[in-house]
Amino acid sequence: MNSGGAMSLRKKVLVLGGMDFLATHLARRLVAEGFRVVIVANVPKSRTTTGNRNVEVLSGDLTNVDTWAALPREWEQIYLLGDVPTPRAIDADPVRAVRGQALAALHLLDWAGPNDKIFFASSGEVHADGVDAGVVPVPTDETDPVMIGDLAAPRSAYAASRLAAEAALLHGARAGRCRVVIGRLYDVYGPRMPVDELIPQMCLRALRGVDPFPVPGPHRQRSFMYVDDAIAAMLRLVDTPAAAGEIVHIGNGGAETSVGDLAKLVLRVAGVKARVVAQPPPRGSTAHRIPDLTKIRRLIGLEPGVSLEEGVRRTFYWYRRTMTSVMGAG
Repeated sequence: MNSGGAMSLRKKVLVLGGMDFLATHLARRLVAEGFRVVIVANVPKSRTTTGNRNVEVLSGDLTNVDTWAALPREWEQIYLLGDVPTPRAIDADPVRAVRGQALAALHLLDWAGPNDKIFFASSGEVHADGVDAGVVPVPTDETDPVMIGDLAAPRSAYAASRLAAEAALLHGARAGRCRVVIGRLYDVYGPRMPVDELIPQMCLRALRGVDPFPVPGPHRQRSFMYVDDAIAAMLRLVDTPAAAGEIVHIGNGGAETSVGDLAKLVLRVAGVKARVVAQPPPRGSTAHRIPDLTKIRRLIGLEPGVSLEEGVRRTFYWYRRTMTSVMGAG
């Protein structure tokens, strides 16, 4: 593990599980809130420099118990984001995806203390098989049943690993081993997402002027939540005593849209005219995923503040700047 230099930390927050999309946005928000952030990421030591004196990156594998033994103690908050692979990565190596999520949570449970405040970023994907089987209603709340339809399906197996992590942390918290809030995130998007995710794919195709414009599973229904709103909910929940020991859905339950309408929005924001062509949905992708937000509204009273159009606009402009910069450097 590489410490990247000592830091004199006062209000310290530990972010476990990468320097990816969600971790980057979370770290920036935490710094803006006055915290100093330590990120543990399974990256080469050469990539542990952030350029921000309030953010330190430790190179470590959360599936390795030695990584946990070397971690400092006494954190204001702890966020377990886990190793969150893309759908393509899950299909390519389901063993790695399942192993990473489950082991990280189990090691955290063994390592944490009774006063540690932990937020675990789980996923609404745990309800997907039940929704597709017609036994789970939509919108879906936290008390609706979870089920795994086929463990041989990579995305179902990954959902099972999320459930295993949830169960371990939830029962550990109820046994007094730590304080945990489990947040099931629903279709969070924004700048810095991996380029093989849905919205970045659409943004990049629009930037390239692809016509006809392919849309996988245009009739799928989603409730997209801009990343800033998701981060705000996470920060509020981890500091809300009534949320301790609870599973809470985090999403934008009042703004359901189809993937086809999303594609039209991306094209409109990009100022591109193209013929939209339907394609089959990705393997294992549920047709309908919408959270019921009754519980989170009761706990923290927080409503999403960024509309889908504004969020897509911010996301598209970020990819446009990034793509232009990369092309210019080439």
